[in-house]
Amino acid sequence: MTWVGKRENRLANQEKNMCRWLCWVFLIFPFGRSLLSGQAPSNTSGAFQSKTILAARVSSPIQIDGILNDEAWRDAESANHFLQAEPYEGEAATEQTEAKLLYDSENLYVGVYCYESQPNGILVNSLKEDFDPLNTDSFEMILDTFQDGRNGYLFVINPEGAKRDAQVSDEGRNVNADWDTVWDVRAQRNGDGWAAEIVIPFKSLSFDANRTERVWKINFSRRIRRKNEQDYWAPIPRRYDITRLSLAGELRGLEGIERGRNLRIKPFLVADFRKFARQNFEFDPDGGVDAKYSLTPSLTLDLTFNTDFSQVEVDEQQINLTRFPLFFPEKREFFLENSGIFQFGDLPFERGPNRSKETQLFFSRRIGLFPEGHPRQGEPIGIWGGSRLSGRVGAFSLGFLNMQTQEVEDDPATRGDDSQPGNNFGVVRVKRDILANSDIGAIFLNRSSVGGADFNRAWGADANFRFGQNFSVNGFIAKSKTDGVSGHDRADKITVQWRDNLVRLQGIYSNMQRNFNPEMGFRGITQWKESQSYRYIGELHPRPPRNRLIREISPHYRFFYVMDDQGRTVYKEGHYGLLEVHFHNGGVVEVYFAPVFDRLVQRSEIGPGVFLQPGPYHYGYWSLETFSDPSQMLSATSAFSKGSYYTGEIRTVDVTGILRRGYRWSLQASYIDSDVTLKEGAFTNRLLRTRLNYSFNTRTFLNALVQYNNTRKQVTSNIRFNLIHHPLSDLFVVYNEVREVSGARRTDRAVTIKFTH
Repeated sequence: MTWVGKRENRLANQEKNMCRWLCWVFLIFPFGRSLLSGQAPSNTSGAFQSKTILAARVSSPIQIDGILNDEAWRDAESANHFLQAEPYEGEAATEQTEAKLLYDSENLYVGVYCYESQPNGILVNSLKEDFDPLNTDSFEMILDTFQDGRNGYLFVINPEGAKRDAQVSDEGRNVNADWDTVWDVRAQRNGDGWAAEIVIPFKSLSFDANRTERVWKINFSRRIRRKNEQDYWAPIPRRYDITRLSLAGELRGLEGIERGRNLRIKPFLVADFRKFARQNFEFDPDGGVDAKYSLTPSLTLDLTFNTDFSQVEVDEQQINLTRFPLFFPEKREFFLENSGIFQFGDLPFERGPNRSKETQLFFSRRIGLFPEGHPRQGEPIGIWGGSRLSGRVGAFSLGFLNMQTQEVEDDPATRGDDSQPGNNFGVVRVKRDILANSDIGAIFLNRSSVGGADFNRAWGADANFRFGQNFSVNGFIAKSKTDGVSGHDRADKITVQWRDNLVRLQGIYSNMQRNFNPEMGFRGITQWKESQSYRYIGELHPRPPRNRLIREISPHYRFFYVMDDQGRTVYKEGHYGLLEVHFHNGGVVEVYFAPVFDRLVQRSEIGPGVFLQPGPYHYGYWSLETFSDPSQMLSATSAFSKGSYYTGEIRTVDVTGILRRGYRWSLQASYIDSDVTLKEGAFTNRLLRTRLNYSFNTRTFLNALVQYNNTRKQVTSNIRFNLIHHPLSDLFVVYNEVREVSGARRTDRAVTIKFTH
């Protein structure tokens, strides 16, 4: 063994020892800190359970017009005396907010009055569904209908009556903002603030109908954007948000309500007009149906036939110069409801545009798309249909999914074989709540081709433990089985975290053996067949004395490295956040240095026609990131990076500007430019993206996304018109175009009209 090899092994052993030492630090830190302060680890949830509100029953429906003039509102109990989480945690809200609740046998009614000392300062910048509540005045309500302090339904409105709803799992570990249900709101601005009336049918909620005493957990939140202030009825520490259901208050008084056997049938008709290159337009009509039936008030069966996702917005393209795959979120409606039940293990937040080093055992985007390595990778495959049964039974969360894709025949006009057999995808997921806020679970996944020619299976068990409000431990162990492959097919992971208002510490260890291959999942580390990875995160969040400019200074450190099956370090990545300043208006400035070590084991193409030889590479770059006040008419984000990159240098510019004129329309333009100069050659990646959003009202929207990528030499356009003609019923008109800007000058076009009811 050479001296260099001995030195690397010695460094690897030192890193292993450091990992073990840091794990012990993470384990004992919460208790050691408590010993130093002479206090036990705090669990403050008991202090927040005294908040209670009583819903009053009414004999006739409430008129939903945003004017709280019904006599029933006058006598209803009020939720008021909100407290700040931002900027000054625990202090009284600077503006008064009142919320009241009424109900009848079919609906829950919520009346809201948000007083405002400067009505002209009320800020609204969007009418679209699922608007961003962080950059506008808004009011939020969350309901935990199972009384478990973990899962709930989130409803958000703004002063113009725009709506946002979400399904919350495991106290915010999974927030499904693409989930939609039937509810309505009307809002009115007044001389001293704004008011709103909300109606939520009990059919739109799942709850345990067998409980003799129905006490739901509830919380309210208000954002006053001109002050960047966040207030809560039941107080929440600033490090969390309203999804922290264990700290919510109680809703009492609901009697004689039933969800019933709710049946919803949603047929759809699709008309496709497609034109490829110089061919004529082809007309391809189609149709299908989705159905939803509540077997019990807390268990829902979903069925789909001839499933179609033509109305789904296209993904934003990204430039990826890292060794890790891009992650694109699921957007298809059928896979969204109760998606939190199917989440396996912990998914920590990752910085960067869609890059992920995490492994997911189940990733629904694998269903209905050509797999990796296929000539048509990422293109949609027809789905015959499928079913999903999901919900709760007592302390158990259950999820069953079965989908069947269509067979794709080889296209003789293309090179090679691009056929794909039909496949069946099955998932079984079970979780059980234990202790105060913990759970254990198991999952089984199976993909098999029609006729059983090949298959892939994966299964595992996971556990998520939380001790008090600050300390958590998560982990899983999993195996996979691929036809013709056996042995060395296990993966495991553990995450330990401490988080309070001042400090966040996190340590992650994961191990994947070389034959571990969950084809229905997402594997974040793909270039090393067998690997052990470690990640450490340390953050401080001190706040300076009161001032008009700076809210928080957040120095931080992140470190990630990977070792191969021979115990050698093959990849290291650091992030030294030397300066991160958060301003009162919502702006942020960060300066950091990122050192990287990468050991290439084979000749690799790093850019078009640029190849790197095997060997170790050390490089690093500095980066400056800025975020202006996102609530202003004109806002911008920028990232400038410069430094060494393998055998040369890299310079990256990433700039996005957003122009908003009121709340009806916004224009966003992004420019990303990465210039790489190496000894082996040079290349440039450029990406331009323009997005236009226009809202005619809260039910009618027009969106356009145009992208240019110089590596693909394509301009892609996606224009969508959406009319919500009835709750959960839509008319979509979608235009897609792919224009080649190379010598081929080929243009593909498609117009899709989709009607659902």
